[in-house]
Amino acid sequence: MNEQQSIRVYEHADELYRMAATFVAEQIRSAIDNRGQALIALSGGSLTSRLYPLLANAPLREQIDWSRVSIVFADERYVPFDDSENNYRATRQTFLDHVPVHADQVFPVPTYYRDPQQAATIYQQQLTALLTAHGGQIDVALLGMGPDGHTASLFPRHPVLTAIPAGALTVVVADAPKPPPLRLSLTPAALNTARAVVFVVSGADKAAAVAAALADTGDAMAQPTRLINPVAGTVYWMLDRAAAERVTQ
Repeated sequence: MNEQQSIRVYEHADELYRMAATFVAEQIRSAIDNRGQALIALSGGSLTSRLYPLLANAPLREQIDWSRVSIVFADERYVPFDDSENNYRATRQTFLDHVPVHADQVFPVPTYYRDPQQAATIYQQQLTALLTAHGGQIDVALLGMGPDGHTASLFPRHPVLTAIPAGALTVVVADAPKPPPLRLSLTPAALNTARAVVFVVSGADKAAAVAAALADTGDAMAQPTRLINPVAGTVYWMLDRAAAERVTQ
């Protein structure tokens, strides 16, 4: 368990997503107030339907100077931009198309390359440049977690977890246990640059994985969230009561 950690539990999923959206907006505003700009990393899954619409509508939409926000993706399914499985597509539909961000502020994973390793190299170059421009840190990394304990596209006991080159910020994930099987993910090293890592997790089907993630000891290969330990930041676990049911602390 990360010592720089905060656990917040809400009674219902609706309250969880409302409070998580408010918290993320606060973190973005704080980054802009303190450093003049914000760099955020987004994930897909239930966040696209439950949290992003809250950021894209009043009152939160009007509370952020979106012209100062740059957006990257924590992971992506390696499918075309117009595929229903594409995280960028889903995020655009529920969020990005509804806030005043320009195309040059958004950095989708370039899944149009035939070779995913080429895409990973290019995305690493883009992220490196963005980190340099933002003081070496992502301001907010917004993550979910699956019932199996995966986060981004870092899956439990997947061979890629022990094969990531030192210093790599992106990694190709082949043979993912959840379809589609080919993905690109930010690495733990990239996510660990964040000032705030925000896990938003709801549902009883996640309770066992949440308990394992928050236990005092555990195997990071079996629970990849344990690899997320920001160098100069805090991990925030935002849970509904059902997801927190088995947490003992």
